[in-house]
Amino acid sequence: MLVAVRRQFREWARSREPMIPAGFSWTFVVIIDVTMVAIGLVATLQRPMSDWPVALAAIVVAFMPWVLFFVFNVCKYEGPALWAAWMAGTAVLLFATSTPVRGDFAPLLLTLTVGVVGAITSKLGGFLAATSAAALLIGAAAAHRLGTPELYLAFLGIGWLVGYLIHVQRQLLIEQQRTQAELAAHAAADERRRIAREIHDVIAHSLSITLLHLTGARHALEHGGADAAAVDALRQAEELGRQAMSDVRRTVGLLDAGNESLAPEPGVEDIAGLTDDFIRAGLNLTAEIRGSYQNVSPAAGLALYRIAQESLTNIAKHAPASSSSLALVISAHEATLSVVNDVDGAGVLPRTARGRGLNGMEQRIEIFGGTVHAGPRGDGWSVRAQLPLDTAR
Repeated sequence: MLVAVRRQFREWARSREPMIPAGFSWTFVVIIDVTMVAIGLVATLQRPMSDWPVALAAIVVAFMPWVLFFVFNVCKYEGPALWAAWMAGTAVLLFATSTPVRGDFAPLLLTLTVGVVGAITSKLGGFLAATSAAALLIGAAAAHRLGTPELYLAFLGIGWLVGYLIHVQRQLLIEQQRTQAELAAHAAADERRRIAREIHDVIAHSLSITLLHLTGARHALEHGGADAAAVDALRQAEELGRQAMSDVRRTVGLLDAGNESLAPEPGVEDIAGLTDDFIRAGLNLTAEIRGSYQNVSPAAGLALYRIAQESLTNIAKHAPASSSSLALVISAHEATLSVVNDVDGAGVLPRTARGRGLNGMEQRIEIFGGTVHAGPRGDGWSVRAQLPLDTAR
């Protein structure tokens, strides 16, 4: 019960928490408050004690937006409200006190007004604030409530310049934050696509070989084959199913950045074992690998492995009875992977659809500046990937 009450109180406090404009910090707000209090106290002490109630009332008027904003959370932290309150408070200090004050600090509130409004709103907002403040100073000087306003007008100019510079810096900061948020979103989307591609490759490969084993077992049982062959096929399917689950757990584990116990990713040297898996599962496949694995970086090797895996998986899925071949040639500067199968009535391959597999191949190979071509070849299908090794290392 107590925990629920605390949670509700935190949610209420969070909903009541005032929000400052984007690009500002609470340090900026505190500095403005302290400066405003200092100017108001000095302006009050400069006046006779009989004028102190009026001066304090002017300070209350100037602080009204802050009270509404921080205490009651009914007023937004906006330039127009601050401008109206600070202009009114300054006017009360200049016109409602009994005698003019030499070296009065009250007009410095106008400098603060111009600077803050210009920083919060826009160039036009800062200009209008500076114009209205100058008009108030000139009016006070004409009413003999203020000495020569030249010095105060110079302070207004400084306030407008500071506000303009803060406004520019604030816009740059907002743009930087927006850019960082977009980059973070793109990075997260890329990571999701990468993990989805890995999961797709792992599951499709493992399930395709499993189905080949199950198909072999079914044929052995249907046609009176040896029980040992059927049992062996089922056993291999069972083992591969467990391996598939382990691979899925490992791939999904990539989401955990702190997990350092993951098994290494497959590389180009694992393509031979990949082809052996498909051959043992019953796929009519011939494989030829030439060249040194040392010329292939781990990242490039993973790309080649996944392309080979996806290509063989598609053959096992769409034309398991067809004959196929895989050739990998590795030279000093290039690796070429070719996977070809001849259907010849043994199955049907998709000829127009672009699924996740083909898109994944292109994304992997383009990272290294390579190319991949996949499409019909006579009665079958061909996949050919070329990867420049000098740029992949």
